[in-house]
Amino acid sequence: MWGDPREDLAAVMRLLYSRGLVQVRGGNASIVDRGRGLVYITPTGVPRHLVSPSDIAVITLEGEVVEGRPSSEWRMHVAIYKEVGEAAAVVHAHPPHAIAAGELGGLDTSLTTEAGYNISCITLVPPLPPGTWGLAESVARGMARSGCNVAIMRRHGVVAYSAKTVYHALDAVEAVEDLAKIHFLTRRL
Repeated sequence: MWGDPREDLAAVMRLLYSRGLVQVRGGNASIVDRGRGLVYITPTGVPRHLVSPSDIAVITLEGEVVEGRPSSEWRMHVAIYKEVGEAAAVVHAHPPHAIAAGELGGLDTSLTTEAGYNISCITLVPPLPPGTWGLAESVARGMARSGCNVAIMRRHGVVAYSAKTVYHALDAVEAVEDLAKIHFLTRRL
């Protein structure tokens, strides 16, 4: 963690929106405080470009609400923290090029240096309903078994975790979308 988790999460959501990686009410991010057993997570229902530190919700690692209105994807965040012991922060977005690449079978992370630095590997998760335990468990187990810090959820989005900060998880999401754009450009040429 670099700064105040509430400020960092609000800033990350605004960055995701400004880069076109989430819709006005889509995507979410979280930071875990393992010592206290708490997860700081972005709220449901607040436009992503307007998220402020006071909007950030707090839940336990069991999903009990301590404060605020957590994202409907809280199950996925909690499942990742439980399955992947090194995860310190999680970012979930809906980057269009990366979603399209998932439908075509995935991406080769060796295509760019940036991807090589930020992405250990990418696992693909089958289409499952958002906000469900089925999706949460599929993502968390897929990441834990593969050792990948990024998952493309088919027909849905991308999720990345970092052992460092939420900004590192954001960097992985951005790297996946940039990689997907480059992938499609090279296929055209």
